[in-house]
Amino acid sequence: MEGGQLFIGILGIAIGAGIGALIGQNRKIGAGWAAVLGGILGFIGWIIALCSERANKTHYDDMSKGGSR
Repeated sequence: MEGGQLFIGILGIAIGAGIGALIGQNRKIGAGWAAVLGGILGFIGWIIALCSERANKTHYDDMSKGGSR
């Protein structure tokens, strides 16, 4: 029965890490660190990832002022 418990434990860590990576992919913390926190800390790691600022990947220029890049 220990093999089954080990499998369930590893599966739980993998699911927690996967959810953490999904949460962190658009955050400044990044998917990698969010996955580590989610795998180790579970629900608390997800909350930490959610508290991280959103990453602003798009840059918009105000073209109404006549400037160019």
